[in-house]
Amino acid sequence: MAAFTPPSPATTPGQVFSGTLRLRGVELANGFRAVHDPWDRSGEIGEPLRHLPAFEFEFVQRGSDVIPLLTGVQRSTHPYWEILLLPGTAWQSADDDGWTRVSLPFALQERAANCTHNGVMSWLFRGDAVSRVAYQVVSETCGYFKADLWGVVDAEFVPGDLADKAAAVIARVDAHRASRLPIRSLERLAEDYPAIDAAKLGVADGIPAEDISALGLVVDGIHYRSDCPTRQGPHPFCSSLALTSYSTAKSVFAAVATMRLERLYPGVSGRSIASLVNECDQPKWRDVTIENALDMATGNFESAGFEVDEDSAPHEAFVFADRHADKIEFACNHFPRKADPGTTFVYHTSDTYLVGAALQRFLDQHGGGDIYDSVLLEPIWHALNLSPQLDVVKRTYDDAAQPFTGYGLTYEADDIVRIANWLAYDGGMLDGEPALDTAMLAASLQRLPAVSGLRAGSDDLYYNNGFWAYNAGPSLECTEPVWVPFMSGVSGITIAMFPNGVIYYYFSDSYVFRWQTGREAAHAVRPLCPPGNR
Repeated sequence: MAAFTPPSPATTPGQVFSGTLRLRGVELANGFRAVHDPWDRSGEIGEPLRHLPAFEFEFVQRGSDVIPLLTGVQRSTHPYWEILLLPGTAWQSADDDGWTRVSLPFALQERAANCTHNGVMSWLFRGDAVSRVAYQVVSETCGYFKADLWGVVDAEFVPGDLADKAAAVIARVDAHRASRLPIRSLERLAEDYPAIDAAKLGVADGIPAEDISALGLVVDGIHYRSDCPTRQGPHPFCSSLALTSYSTAKSVFAAVATMRLERLYPGVSGRSIASLVNECDQPKWRDVTIENALDMATGNFESAGFEVDEDSAPHEAFVFADRHADKIEFACNHFPRKADPGTTFVYHTSDTYLVGAALQRFLDQHGGGDIYDSVLLEPIWHALNLSPQLDVVKRTYDDAAQPFTGYGLTYEADDIVRIANWLAYDGGMLDGEPALDTAMLAASLQRLPAVSGLRAGSDDLYYNNGFWAYNAGPSLECTEPVWVPFMSGVSGITIAMFPNGVIYYYFSDSYVFRWQTGREAAHAVRPLCPPGNR
């Protein structure tokens, strides 16, 4: 990774890169090494897994910034990979004989699922000439497929004046960077709060250091963050590293969209699934509301054992299906009625998919609009100046283009901590007005004791409106409960929002979901046990 890392400070580039970069023969560059592949992705997918998807994208340069004009994960014809491009850097080096060098971060993401593999590419240019492009992918947030990919490919550069086309993109990049929380290192965290052993965060909970993509703590508006380790050294663009949402989207997408529409159309969360989703128009869905499905309490399941249904082979097939017809058929028909709606927690990503489908049908009946773009992206994410990575959500590969709802977002670390802060401590306010239904948000964050949600596997773990909550009191030796709402994602992702204003998060592919070190760190900043509760 050192070869792709810009010097500090970088020398001002002597030339400007503006136009289309096309890679030729990507299928011939197939450096590949499986690091962890228990599902035999390399055998199942074969040769295409080893190379990039087709690559032809427009870029502009502003100063040292090299900015792609397409934002978010880009759909492709590749059988496995989609691609996401992020702003990079250009600089001049005496060793490059008058050529200007570019280093650009990018990520590969599964076509139908959410594993995200981070890489960097680099090339030289002078006038309308361009060198070959070198790339490598050496880290990921993906518990079931870890691999290195690398290669050098021929390239073609077609110069073009893209200033007018790029103006809005550059403005968004600038607004986002200006809105990011100030960053300090974890080493600085230990200096500012000597009671915290920053070196133990995550790893003392059993998360191998090599499995952590990013980890951090937010205290009083300061983002204390790890570097972004890879198998070949720190990632040179840690601030913009692409982080997969997995099931944190159940909170960030499904729950926030429901609360937004409940604010705009009171009562929508009480609409039945069957009344909106024609494919589910059958008795077992006629008494199940959108909020029941958001709560994982539809009453339709095979096993009430923790994660038994979710981990079953048929449900995994649902997750990896990329056609709406297949997903909706499974979600509506697979699970039998076993309990009254609202009484039993059984975790199903397919139920969250139904939340998205029902909300989209509701919008279709009330003036149209897309459930992601018009309900979240434009009115909220843009207002918060979140990163362009959130411009796109994963969708089915068909005319329906139905968002996955329960997974399929991509963040940078600043995005998720500012979303958590906006929900937990700013009350979901925009321009002085609530953007979300305040009662639903309060219940989701355990602010309404009478509406705590359902027991989700233990007496200290609850689930409500797409958010988890953990009673941290016993682990901190408090004499009374201390409920901490948090978001969680498969592979090993946690974003915890403590009642003292501290946010702790990690993105890993360890399948470890323990965060005692985060609780202890938050407690060291400001006691979590209320006075008289220690």
